[in-house]
Amino acid sequence: MNNEAQRFEEKINSINSSFFSVLDNFKKYFIYYQQNPDVDEYSDNFLNSKGQLQKLSSNMFTTTNTIEKNIENLNNNISEISIKLTKEKAMNEKLEKLLNSLKGTEKGADLLISDSKVEYNLVYFKNAELFVGILFILALLVSSKAALALLVVTIILSYYLGILKIILPVVNYL
Repeated sequence: MNNEAQRFEEKINSINSSFFSVLDNFKKYFIYYQQNPDVDEYSDNFLNSKGQLQKLSSNMFTTTNTIEKNIENLNNNISEISIKLTKEKAMNEKLEKLLNSLKGTEKGADLLISDSKVEYNLVYFKNAELFVGILFILALLVSSKAALALLVVTIILSYYLGILKIILPVVNYL
């Protein structure tokens, strides 16, 4: 319980505890005043107890009125928070959808990168094969010693590039 609620509770308990004693005095002096209206002491005590009773009633009214205003203010604040929360939930749903979309895009991008790597490797090996083929043809066109040297360079380059590993099963098949 917060301080304001404790303050209201103490005030209500104070009014409640004093109400019954003031009411008993009011009843007693009301009867005395009605039986002896011309006695000033009874009249003064009656008016005093009546004033105390009205003051307690007024205090109780203002306290309950203040409590009701505070409750109304709290309800308004809660309504505003509820509206903001609803907006934030809608924003959260949009952001979650966007996040899921981005995750799907990321997976697609990974697949595209993988496909690009495979395609790059294929083009790389085709170019290497063309280069080795050109060296082999040059070896056939020049003198025998240069051809032998170019053939050795071609075989070493083929082995280094991994083309020879592809060609050897074909040569074994022939």
